[in-house]
Amino acid sequence: MADEDNVEVIAGGKSDAEYKSDIANRERECTKALNMGKPQDALPIALADPPIYTKTQAIKDQNATVVLSLLGGFKEKDIEASVNGLNDDQLDVLMKYIYRGLAAGENSAVFLKWHEVVLKKGGMGTIIRTISEKKTV
Repeated sequence: MADEDNVEVIAGGKSDAEYKSDIANRERECTKALNMGKPQDALPIALADPPIYTKTQAIKDQNATVVLSLLGGFKEKDIEASVNGLNDDQLDVLMKYIYRGLAAGENSAVFLKWHEVVLKKGGMGTIIRTISEKKTV
């Protein structure tokens, strides 16, 4: 399906340009929350509306960079409180990004810590939903 400007709109209802704009805004909001010393506020912002419907890998990579950088920048003492403020859908999205970070092979210790905390809150259901979901981040 395409609109009158001949820009492809995908199943999620957004064009790639809209996703790019959303990601840029999300990055600004996360940076603002971190600069204010509120990492627990940045996490839900980073996890909101991931570009799972786009087929453009560069957009998924751009969003993943925002989320993974945020996760890597957390102080260990802030992780559990931030995860405890998330709902089940946010936990599932977070787990997808954790697995993506682990697959990259960098900062594995950080992502394993996140995994431990998310598993503690979300249980095995979070892992099962994450690995069985066909839509990727």
